[in-house]
Amino acid sequence: MTQCFKDHPSDTQRLFHNTLPVCECETRVIELYDCMTAVTEVPVLTCEGLWRIYQRAAEEIVAPGGILIADPQARNRAINATYARMWLEDPRFQWAGLAAFASKQVGCGLLHAADSIGKVEDEFSARRQWLEVRSKGSHFELPGDEESQLYEAYHKASEHNLVPADIRFEGEPQSVAQEQFQHVYDMLALGNTTLFLDIFPLHAFYKKRGFEALKTCLKNRPIIHGHPKFPVLWPVGQEKVTFGRDHDEILQAFEALENGDIALSVEFFATHEQKNILQPTLYEEPRMVWLLRSNHVSYVTGFPSGVAQAIELTLTSQCQPVDDGRTISFDRSVLANLADLKQRMAFVLEAARRFDQMLHDENRHALEHSIKHIAAGAAP
Repeated sequence: MTQCFKDHPSDTQRLFHNTLPVCECETRVIELYDCMTAVTEVPVLTCEGLWRIYQRAAEEIVAPGGILIADPQARNRAINATYARMWLEDPRFQWAGLAAFASKQVGCGLLHAADSIGKVEDEFSARRQWLEVRSKGSHFELPGDEESQLYEAYHKASEHNLVPADIRFEGEPQSVAQEQFQHVYDMLALGNTTLFLDIFPLHAFYKKRGFEALKTCLKNRPIIHGHPKFPVLWPVGQEKVTFGRDHDEILQAFEALENGDIALSVEFFATHEQKNILQPTLYEEPRMVWLLRSNHVSYVTGFPSGVAQAIELTLTSQCQPVDDGRTISFDRSVLANLADLKQRMAFVLEAARRFDQMLHDENRHALEHSIKHIAAGAAP
């Protein structure tokens, strides 16, 4: 398994000190105050320089070579694997271990949305082919009876598509239902990527430089955004989530790590991710809020049957829920609202409590096995 926090020359360099001996630095003669003066340019390791290094390390995972991984599901697997390797490399990063499962669950949501889009498309395509043949008045017998075969294919596709009623307007590439699934798909991918680009560099900085340096430099992180020479990948946009803000929960989480209170650190990290990153990215977007509510109500009431997906977190590498305590479900009340921060935090903290408990009982081996499976980049 590859090293998660890769070595870099800056690891052994002192903050606010020159990174090269003065004798190795370039000296140029320039005119300064009407005098020709020898000037030696000495590179210095700054907070901003470190943040660029760790931000670039995160970007290389989701956008190798500067190009964002186009397939959100492949990008999600890369994120899942990195979270898993973070915990395997440093078990103090228990939030990352839990995040490997939570991000895997996002992957399950992506799969569900993509599968639903595909099934709707299959039914539309099969229906179109059947109607095209039928409209030509092809009542004569073809080998195997083409019209009957196409109708049978349409009927089968219709059974597989669980969306009970849908419409596609003339000239539109997707139906109404497909557009809804697509929006969920895109928003899940956006939240997944944005959170990773926020949280991985924080852990990398702490791992490489320690708590005191992080405390010194955290306020400098937003400065690197918008640099013309070293652009930062920040897909959500500054108008929704300001890049790199030094939220209180960040230092509180790492201070808890310093003090050996792992469970408290997970709580602070979870609060940061949900309140400061995902709430403005996902859960304040009106259309996403409506779709989440519709999905939950549909799942709880069972109408339409089979369309909605349960809101749950399963502490395995697979999507399917298990009945041995490793599946944590969101409130099944019809009035429950995942977009509400307070309700969602109760769900997240229960998952964190269950994860911590299982790490200290007979379930630890199964959890480690699942995390290693995720770390290998396996699909959920």
